[in-house]
Amino acid sequence: MALDDEHYVPLTLLDPDGGWINSPVHVSQLHGRPVLLHFWSMDCESCVGQLAQVQEWIRDYGPRGLVVIGVDVTHSEAELRDTNAVEAFARRYGLRHPIAVDDGSMAQAYGVDSHPGYLVFDTQGILRLNAFTPEQLRDVRMILERLTGPDANTGAFAP
Repeated sequence: MALDDEHYVPLTLLDPDGGWINSPVHVSQLHGRPVLLHFWSMDCESCVGQLAQVQEWIRDYGPRGLVVIGVDVTHSEAELRDTNAVEAFARRYGLRHPIAVDDGSMAQAYGVDSHPGYLVFDTQGILRLNAFTPEQLRDVRMILERLTGPDANTGAFAP
C-alpha cells in the first residue's frame, strides 16, 4: 500500500526497550539509505515462514545500499529482560542483520498491529510502503528494486 503525505511516518524511532541483537542501529546511520523494517515475532508461523524471503532481500539489495532491521515484537517481560531466546532464534535461522527487541512500543509508534509486517522507507527516511499480507510481498520487492536501482538517487522516485 503506497502512502501519501497525509500518512507521513518518518523513520525516527529506533530505541527498543529490549535492546539489540547482532548490532545496534542509530537513525543517523541510515541517512541516505533505503530501509526495510521487518516486524515479526518468534511465535508467529507466518513470520518464520517468511524469513527466507527477508534473507533473499538482504542478499539482493544489501549490496545496493538497503538496510534491513528486524523488529522482534515480544509478548513476554522475561524475553525483554533476557534476550537469549531471541539470540538463539537469530542463530538458528541465520539472521545476522540488526534486530531490535521491542516491547510493542516501536510497533505501536509505527502503526504495526499484525505480523509479519514490512515498512519500507526511502533514502530520506520517508515511509513509502507498508505491507502486512503475503500478497503484498511482491510490492515490497518492487519498491526495493526502485529504491536501490540505478534511478534511486536521481529524484526519479515517485511514491
